[in-house]
Amino acid sequence: MINSLNLLFFSFAMTLSIFAIGQNKNSIEVSVKFYDIAFESFFFTKKISVKNTIPTPFIMVSGFMEKENFQSQLFFRTKEKNKKLWSSWIPFPKITEGETPNRTIFLGGDVSSKMSHIQLKSNQPVSTNFKLRLFFPGHSKKINTATIKEKKVNCDCAQPDICGRSCWCPSGNCPIDITPEQTIASHFIVHHSAGQTTSSDFAAVVRSYYDFHTGTNGWDDIGYNWLIDGNGVIYEGRGQGLQGAHFSCMNENTIGICVIGNYENTNPTSEAINALQSFIAWSSCEENIDILGIELHPSSNLNLNNISGHKDGNDSSNSCNTSTVCPGNNLYNLLPTIRDEMAALPCINSNSSHVNKLLENEKIDIFPNPNGGNFQVNFENIKIVNIIIYNYIGQKINNDFTDTLANTSLQNKKIKISTNGLHHIQFHLNDGRVISQKVVVTK
Repeated sequence: MINSLNLLFFSFAMTLSIFAIGQNKNSIEVSVKFYDIAFESFFFTKKISVKNTIPTPFIMVSGFMEKENFQSQLFFRTKEKNKKLWSSWIPFPKITEGETPNRTIFLGGDVSSKMSHIQLKSNQPVSTNFKLRLFFPGHSKKINTATIKEKKVNCDCAQPDICGRSCWCPSGNCPIDITPEQTIASHFIVHHSAGQTTSSDFAAVVRSYYDFHTGTNGWDDIGYNWLIDGNGVIYEGRGQGLQGAHFSCMNENTIGICVIGNYENTNPTSEAINALQSFIAWSSCEENIDILGIELHPSSNLNLNNISGHKDGNDSSNSCNTSTVCPGNNLYNLLPTIRDEMAALPCINSNSSHVNKLLENEKIDIFPNPNGGNFQVNFENIKIVNIIIYNYIGQKINNDFTDTLANTSLQNKKIKISTNGLHHIQFHLNDGRVISQKVVVTK
């Protein structure tokens, strides 16, 4: 009944504009005005013709409105070229995690590359124009992992092979943020991509996430620091040491890792889990993060496992935060096992002489921690020759302790820090070891 009567609405709908977005000629944005006469409680759009000349494994459907607290329910349906029948109506759900408070974001997921027409409906009138976005990622060449240059750290956990940006976006039309915010990581935040992902061309999937995050969400770059596909390939997002957009406006001091797929009702592959463990093992050494630790995450004000899931931030009072099930129950329930298995890795528990660890009879205590900017460091059975303090974005803020540390009998040191947030303190020992500790300043 509805399918046949929809034709009545096609002739009354407004004219639509289609244009390429920015540097990415694979994106199309359509301004949609829902018709102001309802039929059976729904407001329909015109049938939108999709003309695509780019060979592509799928088409990503998303959209947004420049309006907060949008309450309508949206649906879309598609039709393939030379076919008369439309698909069933597909939910066009809102993305409720609030990284873009001035927009209401919708993610429809990927649809057939053979799509020739698309139509939308709403369960109530919509006064604000809806921006429908279609992205054609194109087919990917065979993935050749381009290993990111390994930093020189005293760590036995090897860096895994990584598909860098030039690997998953060889055309270069996925530019990085030109003004990135740096941060020192204290926590890994594990995600799943959630939305429909049916393609096995995962590099194309990563490109579609980039387009969704930059074009639909309006962010400066892809939100995740790293992504992992079902084959265990690791993809560079924003990369190491940069603040992402993945933890509901609580992104400081985090590394966001997205395992591609929806793991609310399905299980991640063993290849994906192995890659996740391999990456975190290397990165935890790189960032001096205790795999089994539970520490205060300053921007959420929560004590979180150093390897946490996105939904662990649900209890935050942050105004941008909304409830989420990410990374899905099946992946989230694996996190305790992932932590334990990683803690048992030989490279994590190495007793090699070059690993910068305190010996059994050595001690460094920071108290109180957290503190208001004034604290004391006590140490036993070690000789410290210098102390260097870095703030949450990795800037050196103090390294003038050499005179006071010249006294070999010195047992404690009072320190004052004027900046808020997570800080890393490096203690340089006389035998060449560098011991890193964390301190949180809350004023």
